Amino acid sequence: MKKIKFLLYSLALTLITISCANNETIDDELLLDQTESSLSAKSVTQVLQSHTNSTNSTNNVQNGIEFDFCFDFVYPVTLLYNNGTEVIISDIDGLTNVVASTTETLYINGIAFPFDVNTNNTVQTINNENEFETLINNCDTDGDGIPNYQDDDDDGDGITDSNEDVDGDGDFVNDDTDGDGIPNYVDTDSDNDGASDADEDADGDGDATNDDADGDGIPNYLDTDSDNDGINDADEDADGDGELSIDEQQEAFETMRERREIDQFVNRFDSNGDGMMDSADFDSFVGDYSSGDLRADVNGDGVVDTQDLITYRDMVTR
Repeated sequence: MKKIKFLLYSLALTLITISCANNETIDDELLLDQTESSLSAKSVTQVLQSHTNSTNSTNNVQNGIEFDFCFDFVYPVTLLYNNGTEVIISDIDGLTNVVASTTETLYINGIAFPFDVNTNNTVQTINNENEFETLINNCDTDGDGIPNYQDDDDDGDGITDSNEDVDGDGDFVNDDTDGDGIPNYVDTDSDNDGASDADEDADGDGDATNDDADGDGIPNYLDTDSDNDGINDADEDADGDGELSIDEQQEAFETMRERREIDQFVNRFDSNGDGMMDSADFDSFVGDYSSGDLRADVNGDGVVDTQDLITYRDMVTR
């Protein structure tokens, strides 16, 4: 009797095990039916992998998906490896771990549709590969027709993305000079001085990284005081229109005005008191030159008159 009971118990246990195994198989098949190959998923994960080479890899991956592709996943999301293995991603850390561990032989090439993404604080459902492809191709910061993830210069400022790696850590997505939350490589005004990075290419060679007006080692496009005059570039927007390039013309006019004032001062100056302005009085500059005294200093400014002649003539004729 005990043997019969034991056999019945064993049979029942076997049936339960088979049933569970069958359910797991069915569940796996359902997941595989929902998951399909996706070139877009492969592109996204491969690009994100390039941002996992630093200690701040999680933040870099977050920046990468936000600024290279202009969206963020609404988790969880299911990804598919090329060997058929699926992985459920629950957060940005999980995504970072997956993309960091992929290799040339084991990589993500599929995703489970539909899934949700957040674009500009709006949740959008991606139902198929066509919609996913449209999503990532529409991310084009400079509007040049090349999606950010394929563009070497995402913000079109003439500086390649790789050259905007200011901290030199090998990744440009974490360099944000003005701290506005937008990395330099997609920021058209990296130092937030009111002048676009492209406009700070002073020598016009198409590369703003080699323009350093004050020679302090910081390129103008990253320097908040490009001329080192103690006034932030943003505060030198004289007309208040938010554009500094126009104010360069204003500065030129100011320089001309100052020179006119100098000329007017020179024209009023009579250093030897003979009633004739120095600008027209040759004798006031030469002094005792005819008697051989080359050290004469009629106006007592510490500069011999022969040198003053050169100085004043230079000012008057500018």
